[in-house]
Formats: sequence, structure tokens, C-alpha cells
Amino acid sequence: MAWENQNFNSDFIHVGIFNDSPTCIFLFLLVFGIFTVAFMGNTAMVLLICLDNQLHTNMYFLLSQLSLIDLMLICTTVPKMAFNYLSGRKSISLAGCGAQIFLYVSLLGAECFLLRPLCCHLPPIKISWQLLHTFLARLMV
Repeated sequence: MAWENQNFNSDFIHVGIFNDSPTCIFLFLLVFGIFTVAFMGNTAMVLLICLDNQLHTNMYFLLSQLSLIDLMLICTTVPKMAFNYLSGRKSISLAGCGAQIFLYVSLLGAECFLLRPLCCHLPPIKISWQLLHTFLARLMV
């Protein structure tokens, strides 16, 4: 009978920036500080746009949605990284890694779609109506 390795580990092991050196504690605090500033700034932007009636225009609506997407984007990876560092875990499950990648890529795609109307200074409602009218005009001809 041949002996075979029967160990199976479906987790990804983190071998990277955070180990147990004093430099890593500084890097962790730096990343956590940047996360806190970004979290507070995006939350304040969304709340201010929602609370002020003068900012209820299409452009500010898009800015609030962009801040909300940025808020979700930073909340997909940084809290898991901080939890793993503080708990001493050096791995992430296959499903957790897949979920993080899916959310990250999806939110980046949504952010790109939101940046397009912001760059052109056209509200998306106006764009959709224009596309609908040109589509209906082509159908009539």
C-alpha cells in the first residue's frame, strides 16, 4: 500500500506585507488610518448630499452614488485584511476570495459607468431619454 499525502487545504495563504515586524505594525496603522479617513469622508459626502435640499440635483445625486460605491469598495477588502491581521490568521477561504474579487470587480465596473456621465456633465436620465427617442425614431423609419 502506497502512502499518499491526504492533506487538502482549500484556503489561500497570505504571504505578504503584514508579518510580525515593527514595520508591519506601522503599515497596518497607515492602511487603517487611510481606510478611516476614506470611510468618514465618503459617509459625510453621502449624508450632506442627502440632507441639503439645494444639493438634490442630478450631478450631486451621481456624486453621492459615486461616494457610496467608493464606500462599498473600501469595505470589501480592508476590514477582512484587518481582521486577519489582528486575529493572526494568514489565510482566506476560496469562497471568501472569490466573493471579494467579484465584489471588487463589480463595484469598479459600476464606478466606471458612473464616471462617464459625470465627465460629460450630462445626467443619465437625459442620456436615456435621448437614446430612447433616437431608437424610436429609427424604428418609425
